[in-house]
Amino acid sequence: MTEAATQLRWWLRLPPTNLIDRGDHVRFRYALYLMIHQVATVLYGMNSLPEVMYYPSRLEGARNQLNGLPRAPENAGDALWTLATERVPEKAWAAAAGLMRDTLALLNEFGDEHGALDREFEEESFKPDQSRDSGELYLLAVEIAERIRLLEGASAMALGGSLERGFADRQSDIDLLVFGPDIPRDADRRRLISVWPDIRHGPLIEPACDSVVLNGAMVHIRYWTRQTVEDMLAAFPRPPEQRILAEELQNCHSLVDSDGRLGEWKAALDALPAELVKAVIGEAQNRLPLFRDQWRTAQDTDDRIHLYCLANQAVNDLLIALYIRNGRFLSTPRWTHKETQIFDLLPADLVTSLPRLVDWILDRESISARWTMLEDLWKRSDKLDTTVA
Repeated sequence: MTEAATQLRWWLRLPPTNLIDRGDHVRFRYALYLMIHQVATVLYGMNSLPEVMYYPSRLEGARNQLNGLPRAPENAGDALWTLATERVPEKAWAAAAGLMRDTLALLNEFGDEHGALDREFEEESFKPDQSRDSGELYLLAVEIAERIRLLEGASAMALGGSLERGFADRQSDIDLLVFGPDIPRDADRRRLISVWPDIRHGPLIEPACDSVVLNGAMVHIRYWTRQTVEDMLAAFPRPPEQRILAEELQNCHSLVDSDGRLGEWKAALDALPAELVKAVIGEAQNRLPLFRDQWRTAQDTDDRIHLYCLANQAVNDLLIALYIRNGRFLSTPRWTHKETQIFDLLPADLVTSLPRLVDWILDRESISARWTMLEDLWKRSDKLDTTVA
């Protein structure tokens, strides 16, 4: 329950409405799926029931179960149903935000020993002003990297996220990756960041990740050990357990590379072994029958909360396979509407199909057609490159 409660607070501090503005529809719908699961996890946890962050989803019958919990916001299951069936993104977010606030308020009454965060990062005070363009954000990232070099063992730093990918706008964060022999101690990180002269809010120190607002720019600093990277590369062609590390390392832009190891790691990810590509695709393909079985059951019972979660998870698996076919790792569907446009191996109508696959669950006819569309995309994807399929 701890991680889920933490994530709910982050959604309220950094609303995903910027994804609506950017046209990143697939990622916005995926964000709503995460919120559904995270709210359910917290509410089940407060009622001494097992957590439910599973992949594939196991939220069967969540509407009635959540409505019947003794410790939960009134009609919480109906609120999740709204998230899964609301067509207008802004209305879906408004419903999600209200439910998350009610859930966290109840958690505070419950004691909130799970996931309490620094109070200076409360929702109302946490408002980056989004005044910097991408060029200014890059210069600030370089400056911050130089400051972080004062941490013992921080030998490599890189820029990640939308800024590195070239998609940054005035709503973008700065995402930095820091590598060293160990993850610096929380106290050392807090001591270093707290004296920076341009802090507006923070720092928020979490396990292996710090967040701070500097003159209107939101900055996330993620720490990895060098050994974690070395172990991941040594395990190839076995798929990486830390897929987000593989994705960020593959795409990152080096800012500091004292011993040249960051460059070596990136070079190792430039040409992925065919066995690795096949293995990643195989993992996703092997989950498809599980999704199919649950989809049919949820369709028979008109379980739209579960269907919405399954649709977004299954589409993410499809994208993981498509990305790796093009030599790229993917963890979650960020910027897919832009990145997929430059891929060589891609079903022709993927970009137009994806929004329909992840959208609100409307009626039984559209539910059946949606799964047929997904399986058709899988079949056509498998034919793109027979050397790895």
